[in-house]
Amino acid sequence: MLQSIRDRAQGWIAWVIVGLIILTFALFGIDQYARGDKVVVVAEVNGENITGKEFLTLYNRQKSRLEEQFGDMYDQVVEDKELRSQVLDALVESELMRQWAKEKHMLITDQQLAAAIHSAEVFQQDGKFSDKIYEEVLMRNGLNIARFEYEQRQYLLEGQFAALTMSSTFATPFEVEQLAKLQGQERDVSYLRIDQRPFLKTVNIPETLIKETYEKNLAQYVEPEKVSIDYIELSQDKIADSIEVNDALIQAYYDENKGLFTVPEKRHAKHILISVDAETEEALALAQKTVAEVQEKLAAGESFEALAKTYSQDPGSAESGGDLGLFEQGMMVPEFDEVVFALEIGQVSEPVKTDFGYHIIKLEGIEPKQVQPLETVKAEVAEQFKMEEAERQYFDLLEQLTTVAYEQSDSLEPAADAVGIPVQTSEVFSQEGGAGEILSNPKVLTSAFSEELLNEHLNSEPIELGANRSVIIRVNQYVEQRQKPLAEVSDAIKAQLTRQVAIEEAAKLADTLLVKLDAGENPESLMRDGIEWNVVGWIARNTQKVLPQMVSEAFKTPKPEEDAVSWHSFQLNTGDTILLRVSGVRSQALPEGSRLALNQAFAEMFGNAQYLGRLEGLKAKADIVKLPAYETVK
Repeated sequence: MLQSIRDRAQGWIAWVIVGLIILTFALFGIDQYARGDKVVVVAEVNGENITGKEFLTLYNRQKSRLEEQFGDMYDQVVEDKELRSQVLDALVESELMRQWAKEKHMLITDQQLAAAIHSAEVFQQDGKFSDKIYEEVLMRNGLNIARFEYEQRQYLLEGQFAALTMSSTFATPFEVEQLAKLQGQERDVSYLRIDQRPFLKTVNIPETLIKETYEKNLAQYVEPEKVSIDYIELSQDKIADSIEVNDALIQAYYDENKGLFTVPEKRHAKHILISVDAETEEALALAQKTVAEVQEKLAAGESFEALAKTYSQDPGSAESGGDLGLFEQGMMVPEFDEVVFALEIGQVSEPVKTDFGYHIIKLEGIEPKQVQPLETVKAEVAEQFKMEEAERQYFDLLEQLTTVAYEQSDSLEPAADAVGIPVQTSEVFSQEGGAGEILSNPKVLTSAFSEELLNEHLNSEPIELGANRSVIIRVNQYVEQRQKPLAEVSDAIKAQLTRQVAIEEAAKLADTLLVKLDAGENPESLMRDGIEWNVVGWIARNTQKVLPQMVSEAFKTPKPEEDAVSWHSFQLNTGDTILLRVSGVRSQALPEGSRLALNQAFAEMFGNAQYLGRLEGLKAKADIVKLPAYETVK
């Protein structure tokens, strides 16, 4: 077909087409270049623009963080519209704080910025700031120095805004005392439980009510649209299962990849650790003095093991004479590792400084690297060969599958024949998903109900289910949304109405019983089938004696008058009604540590409230315009 086009594209018609294309570029293309890229504005704050570039920088960071956090669940958990709104709100607040700081003549000095960056451990080497590491970290994260420092300056400015706002808040002793009393309060609780289940047997629901309920709530009885799909699943693991191996293949793979089956060199060392209490000149001098003392004794011929027991401050090895056992290269901290793997057997090192302190190391032995015999690792070799071969086949087959499914998009059969994998057909399922990993995959669900598959009847692109596992799908059957007839849902409606009436009847009975209880009747005398009396006793706010809902309601119940009780009626989530009695209230003194924590919590709560209040005040006075571009900018 392409050759046919080439053969016919030689005459005057072809040159006319080329001429028109050139003219189009001449009229529109050059003008576009001359004007440059148009700056997209997503919001205006008091006349200051927030650009699409600023928005996308923060949006993409947030999205990447959430994708890493939620993995395959991202599409189900995160609503893109809501994420975009949150990002824009954050940028608006940031701009308001910047403007407020400018108006108050506040700024972050170069010295403050440098101090903040230099103190970040991620940019340090051996406890000191490293320009090289700084540049490398920024480069790995796609940031340039100017942009990063601009953002850090803004971050510090926002921190200054928050600190100035929150630093003026405090909790008074009276407030803390009141909160402590509430926190330490206990209540003497009992309750009468009226079960709604006995009423299920006596409730009679007329057919007219069932029909009326159905007609009033038709939308609740709609079965959503559904599809079934044909699909071809390609998996490296399944390919590996089908690969046959023999001794010759195993031997050849083993010979070519002996490095994979080689046990690395290990070294057996002992050490004496002299720790440094603090990075001060005095602490370092004291540690160095001890190190020199140990070195003198070693030079005089004293036992390394005995000195380790006496001097070493490594609790894990001191008792065993400093013995660290066998270890591979890379298992110890770099400074220690480098020295150990440079020593000769029996040699004692010079002092080695690490974050743990000073080490004096003695090499006891070397276990050279060794290739494991094929007989020992034969099963591992076979498995490694199969997985490597399966990975190669997987990508070859995926390429074939993708090409054929695209070129012959009206069926999956040609693609299935090309790769030798049968087409499978699913059960029908809605957009809520179906049974199994494939039908519950968010990407599969999105594709199955997409315009391309439903209306254009195309094959999907490969959908990645996991590492080296993909599926291509096609809609096999489409079932339209339908209104369920009354006959189909009548039983469910009846059960729903029966339970609803039973709950109401239990609540009515509870009201009757409450009148009797208020009149002084003994709760135990009211017990019968479906009504039970429970004495709980004293409970605190964190008790687990009763349901959390009951604890919450118990502390909402009005405090009883002296020599009296207080009753409170409420409904459990199960539908049962509870008549709860509070017979007494007392407060336990909180430990001093808890009281200090309350003081801090109170101050933080006031501080946060004041911070949010000031921010809302800035928003209320500001002229903020959110432009629709933020919803679609990419």
